[in-house]
Amino acid sequence: MKTDLYLDCEWQLNQEIFLIGYAFNLKDYGQLYGYSLNKSTFKQLLRKVTGRIYIYGPDIGMVEKFFKMKIRENYHCINLIKVFRDCMPGLKSYQLDAIERKFGIHRKTQRYKKNIFKLFTDWYKPKYRVEILKYNMDDVINLVKIKLKVFSAYTIPSNYFIDVRLR
Repeated sequence: MKTDLYLDCEWQLNQEIFLIGYAFNLKDYGQLYGYSLNKSTFKQLLRKVTGRIYIYGPDIGMVEKFFKMKIRENYHCINLIKVFRDCMPGLKSYQLDAIERKFGIHRKTQRYKKNIFKLFTDWYKPKYRVEILKYNMDDVINLVKIKLKVFSAYTIPSNYFIDVRLR
């Protein structure tokens, strides 16, 4: 069985990443921030990948820029927004929380769903950092859950992933 990687990044308005949530599955996951948020540690995650890298939005481009790496040249990266739009056309919203609600997936924290900009400033306030870590972990774990549900609910031909691969 191939090992996939799911990523969810949080960054400042200047595009400086301060937190990367990652999961290989629903039992193997974690976060990089502070001293662990470095190119060497990120490369260790990539070494485990034998399948695809799944993201939701511009995260791969942000990670490539942040670490000065060319991930898309070496890994099969899929933006699940594109997949979900193709599988479920006509939804009112393709925001992650809308897809979560559609599939009955709940979050531990809602704090930053209404005001994402508060997340950037709260990161530097120790009393809120725990909430931001929970929020990011919800994002990445729920991404795994939603992908599993969508992929089991819809027939997706294997050659489709060649067409939607990020280049």
